[in-house]
Amino acid sequence: MVEKTPDSKGRVPTSIKIDSNLWKEAKIEAINRNIDLSEMVEHALRKEIGKESVSANNLRGGKLRGGKL
Repeated sequence: MVEKTPDSKGRVPTSIKIDSNLWKEAKIEAINRNIDLSEMVEHALRKEIGKESVSANNLRGGKLRGGKL
C-alpha cells in the first residue's frame, strides 16, 4: 500500500466511486454553503460515523444547532 502525504489541512488525496447525480447535488450544496467539496464530504462522513467534533466556524455559511457539526 502506498502511503499518501497529507496536505496543509491534513487531507490526503483519494478516489471513490459515487452516483453521478449525488455528486452533482453535493457540489451544488457545497457552493451554496460557500465551502469546498472536500469539506462537504468530510462533514457528511463525520455526521454518518458520529464524530461531529469540528466547530461550527469551520462550516462557513452553514447553520448548525449546538455549535458542533
